[in-house]
Amino acid sequence: MARDDTLLQQIWDKVKNLDAVEQKIDGLSTRFDSLSTKVNSLESTVNQHTSDIAEIRAELAASRAEVKVLKTSHHLREQRLRSSTVRLFNYPYFVGESLDNFKGLTTKIYERIIRPTLVAAKAAGDVGSVQQQQNVIEACFRIYPASEGGASSTPPASPIIIRLANSSVKQSVMKHRKAIPAPSDNKREAGCRRFVLVEDLTPEAYGLLRALQQDARTEKVWSTNGHIFFTRPGVSGYKKVRNIFDDIETILA
Repeated sequence: MARDDTLLQQIWDKVKNLDAVEQKIDGLSTRFDSLSTKVNSLESTVNQHTSDIAEIRAELAASRAEVKVLKTSHHLREQRLRSSTVRLFNYPYFVGESLDNFKGLTTKIYERIIRPTLVAAKAAGDVGSVQQQQNVIEACFRIYPASEGGASSTPPASPIIIRLANSSVKQSVMKHRKAIPAPSDNKREAGCRRFVLVEDLTPEAYGLLRALQQDARTEKVWSTNGHIFFTRPGVSGYKKVRNIFDDIETILA
């Protein structure tokens, strides 16, 4: 009889242990359900944030595209204003040059730089006659005027902006700019090796032009009527830059 009581006690103890285990399982199940609810809530939050981020990125991309359109439009207007303008580098200061002597600067630039190109254009049949200064140059001034006292013997002097009468005159001048005589011997000895006449580009266009010229993936880079063109080493033909606000990798792709 005592043996049966012992056996029953052992069975009862095991049953109680099973009850305890079951209670623990129920507790774990409750915790799991709670964690599962939290995970579902977090997943919902993450999905919402992911959706918000995608929406923000889309809005940012649209804003960037809109800004690019506005910048491009502004640049095109600015470049059109420069359609008849050229920029001259390395022309030295002269005695008497000052802010009040634009006429003297204009006369010298016409005789020394512009007129020789028109003579060459007439010889080539591109123009009918070599027009007088007043019919060719509207305005002529240095970007940074000479210091007080007028003359400076330290070339290269600051650039000169030359606004020509119209884009047709500009095309003739640019086409025959190689006809500009080289600097005199004393000017070369002073450091002025050659006169450089280029289109008057906007700062953005000029910056891109320089960046492309310095890139090993280009061979020749130039501008015509405000547009930038380039060639690639070993590749026939040339390419035109569609938008100056594209990055270099996109342009050279």
